[in-house]
Amino acid sequence: MTSHDQARQFAKTYMGALNTGEGAFAARFAHDARVTIAGAPATAAEVRTATMPGRSAYRGARVDAPGFYVLIRVRPGGTAVEERRHRVVLRKDGLIGSLEA
Repeated sequence: MTSHDQARQFAKTYMGALNTGEGAFAARFAHDARVTIAGAPATAAEVRTATMPGRSAYRGARVDAPGFYVLIRVRPGGTAVEERRHRVVLRKDGLIGSLEA
């Protein structure tokens, strides 16, 4: 089980990697991670594209056992703001085993 503090710390690292680059973001995932966007199979690169690097910011984290949500504020264009949740389940090695965006 991930504590709130662990989820918050990981979420900040996750957002930093998302905004840094594809390699940094992909490094957060296990090689066999299950990744979905709106229920459809996806890759880490597709999550990054859908979440708009440079237009996304950390909004918080919420524990939801066995994982947690990373709360993300996205500005897709103009002044519009969207709140998004990425549900993350970490493996024991600290890598993402499952991500639902």
